Amino acid sequence: MNLTSVICEYNPFHMGHAYQLSEMKKEKAVVAVMSGSFTQRGTPAVLSKYERASIAVLCGADLVLELPFPFSSARADIFGAAGVKILSSLGCVEEICFGSETGDIAPLLEAEARLSSPAFQNALAKTLSENRNISHRAAMTAVYRSLYGADSALTGSNDILALSYLAALREQKSPLKPTTVKRIGEAYNGEGEGFSSATSIREMLKRHDLEAVKRAVPQKCAEILIKSVKNGEICDEERLFSLFTLLARTREDLLLEIPDIPSELAFRMIKSAKIAKNTEEFLSLAETKLYSRSRIRRGMLYAAIGVKKEDFDKVLYTTVLAANQTGREILSRIRKTAQIPIITKPADAVNFGEDVSRAFALSARADSVWELLLPAPHSGERMMREHPRML
Repeated sequence: MNLTSVICEYNPFHMGHAYQLSEMKKEKAVVAVMSGSFTQRGTPAVLSKYERASIAVLCGADLVLELPFPFSSARADIFGAAGVKILSSLGCVEEICFGSETGDIAPLLEAEARLSSPAFQNALAKTLSENRNISHRAAMTAVYRSLYGADSALTGSNDILALSYLAALREQKSPLKPTTVKRIGEAYNGEGEGFSSATSIREMLKRHDLEAVKRAVPQKCAEILIKSVKNGEICDEERLFSLFTLLARTREDLLLEIPDIPSELAFRMIKSAKIAKNTEEFLSLAETKLYSRSRIRRGMLYAAIGVKKEDFDKVLYTTVLAANQTGREILSRIRKTAQIPIITKPADAVNFGEDVSRAFALSARADSVWELLLPAPHSGERMMREHPRML
């Protein structure tokens, strides 16, 4: 059985994801590594990781493994490197496939080679040292254009993630072969023609526009989403802002130690949290050209959950979230070849040593915080009692 793979979030799963999986499954079985309770941009996932994994399997994936927190909510290079590390460590996956605006692997490989070249890195370092008010992303784009001309691979959100995957493959000397499927549909924040974006579907869910949801996602996904809306199981980000505001008003010392948040930004976030009445107002006050909303959201999240710099040192495990019959066969194969622990039941994490147990406890804490963000909060221990969804 030949295996291909994808690193994903499915927040939520939509027609574009279904198209990508259908293209991948033409000749191979699919292993997905999916973010858990929180996403790469620092936002809570709309559905629990087990529900999202179930949808993925019902709509084409064979086995879904977790990209654990905090790697699931890190900047693009860390997110990509962690996903590649898990897939490479499984020992039997031959290929990684990602959606991209470019839709062609050759220009992406060329762009990544240029980005990693000494000439580019030296020019980037010089630009950043001479202009401390420019963001890393903006500096990269400016330097790339000055050296090589304009390149669309540096603008699309999927292309940017693709470049992080390619960099990780090179740096880790991974045996995975990279392939890509052209992304079809709206851009990340799109509300136009074609497949609806995850962002626009989340807006539909917020306003309870269930008829629009039905049109935007596969039927099996729509059924679970609509049931979750009616049961109060769609996550509410405003509750995370409330938690961060509490910390800003009572524990400024903790907020000055947030990973990837310099003290200048930490003070700005603390000040903004004391003034703002909601998440949107807070982000508007705190963001600058140098500090993006995603970085600020991740900072809020790290503070709320208690993430430390060393928590990003190494991916130590993955958790099984869902599988079909083919996925169970793949899982049996992986257990013979994997170089990292494959945790099936959350309660079993303690059996894999102190380091894994500590890392798993942090991810479990993220799950517990996610539960608090539901309209009708559940027990913080609910996900610890979960089992993989075998479909």
